[in-house]
Amino acid sequence: MQWTRVRDLHETAPLDAGDLRCMVELREVLARHGRLGRFALHLVHKHFDVDPAEVLVEYSDPARREQWLRVEPRNSASLRQAVPTTWTLEQRDPLVACVCAYRAEHGHLGRHESR
Repeated sequence: MQWTRVRDLHETAPLDAGDLRCMVELREVLARHGRLGRFALHLVHKHFDVDPAEVLVEYSDPARREQWLRVEPRNSASLRQAVPTTWTLEQRDPLVACVCAYRAEHGHLGRHESR
C-alpha cells in the first residue's frame, strides 16, 4: 500500500450509508465462507508520514491493557518470521500491510509491524 496516498484521520470521511451497505455485503461473503470470526475491517488512515525505510510497529502490553505505535527501521530483525495480519485489497491479489512480529526466544510479541 502506498501510505503516502492514505489520508490523515481528521481528513477521512465518517462512515456513511454506502459504507454500511458495503459492510453488510462483506459480512455475507465472510459468512458464506465461514470466516466471520477470522477477519475484521479497518478504516485506512494515518496520523503522520512514514519514510519508505521505516515501519510502524504496534506494541501491546496485555497486563496493562495498552497498545502503542512506534516508528522503527524497515530492516527490523523481527520481520523474519512475522505473521501477516493486515492486507490491502486495492490490487487483485491481497498485499500485506501489517504483520505480527515473532522472535524465537519470545514467540509472537503481541505487536504488529506494518510494511
